Amino acid sequence: MKNKSFVILSACIAFSGCVAQETFVKNNMRYSDFEVDRAACETAATQQISTNRSPGAEIAIVLLTGVYQTQDANAAARKNNYEACMIKKGYQRIELPACANIQEAQKNGVGPLRAQSRVEIAQNSCVTNDNAGRIIFYKK
Repeated sequence: MKNKSFVILSACIAFSGCVAQETFVKNNMRYSDFEVDRAACETAATQQISTNRSPGAEIAIVLLTGVYQTQDANAAARKNNYEACMIKKGYQRIELPACANIQEAQKNGVGPLRAQSRVEIAQNSCVTNDNAGRIIFYKK
């Protein structure tokens, strides 16, 4: 029974349909504006703070865990830079629950296929992702 529960939980997490998602929103924003601003902030953060894969950090992980992994020493700084950029553009970071009815949310929610639509965030709002992993906002 424990193995079955673990498999189900793992599948939910892998498909991102069972967990809340943190995102940035502006009141009454257009989805297309959100995508443009998100891409601009991601690009700026990547250009301003380069990847730093220190060989020392990789060796330390191998010694501690026995598994070779590359670590980006600047990942946290780049994430902070992205978040600051989005906040500067007027967004606020919120956590929205995963939509219970994923198919309904994908069909009727505001996402890439309705990019000119405005996103309304309310207490009954939730998020899901399309097949490409892009966020879809849905207000029940």
